Amino acid sequence: MQFVGKILVVLLLVLSILFLSFAAVVYNTHMSWRKVAEDQKKLVEKANKEKNDLAGEFDRFKNELNAKMKEIENRAGEIDATNKGLQAELAQAKKARDENAIAQKASAELAEILGQEAEARRSEADVLRQLNHNQAGKLNENIETITKLEDELHNSNQALGVANVKNKDLIGKVSILQQALEANGINADPTELAARVSPPPRVDGIILDSRPPKRQGASELVEISLGSDQGLKKGHELSIFRTGAKGGPQPKFLGKIVIVKTEPDKAVGQVIEASRNGVIQKGDNVTTKL
Repeated sequence: MQFVGKILVVLLLVLSILFLSFAAVVYNTHMSWRKVAEDQKKLVEKANKEKNDLAGEFDRFKNELNAKMKEIENRAGEIDATNKGLQAELAQAKKARDENAIAQKASAELAEILGQEAEARRSEADVLRQLNHNQAGKLNENIETITKLEDELHNSNQALGVANVKNKDLIGKVSILQQALEANGINADPTELAARVSPPPRVDGIILDSRPPKRQGASELVEISLGSDQGLKKGHELSIFRTGAKGGPQPKFLGKIVIVKTEPDKAVGQVIEASRNGVIQKGDNVTTKL
């Protein structure tokens, strides 16, 4: 209402000024046109000034009104936010009340369970005391057994120390023997030594294939038709010969081989170069009977 009243006041003032202007015009019609023009100009300037003043007052009033409206809206928003916060707190309080009731019920049930568990633990403690007493007796027995075993272990360690000394001495002697064997051109491999000690079986076969040496100074390898099924072992020696034909070449001794690898139905032998007496070919005969 105040805003409308001010607008009406402004309008009345403007109308008053206009009527005043009209009256001045009528009053000054008998005066000279220049004086009238000057007076009218002054009146117009005064009216414009008053209009500008009224417009400025109107703008200030409008700004104040907008500020108050904005302040009212802000307060309304704050009140609405406060209301929502209170509603949330109320809901949380109701939830806490329900949870508290549930917790009280659970506490009562838990107290009953704990009472039952305490009774069970008392019974269990009685059983454990009895077991502890029994275990204490067994522990004493185990301590005696451990003491006895520690004595036996001490004796065993002493015997082991003596055995280690003897073993070290034997290893030294074996090393010396291996060096002596190698110095005499004898392979110290136990399998080959056993084959040298035990005579090969009396068998005959043929050369299946021959392989020339892969490098200079190496010995030729031959594959024969005899193997571990016939009793051959690594280290056995066999003779190689070529049979003669009637009216043709005479039988010829070609050399010896030593077995280096065996399989059930065949074996690989290394030619003993010192015994070589010719070129060894596929189909030549091998034997342990010579």
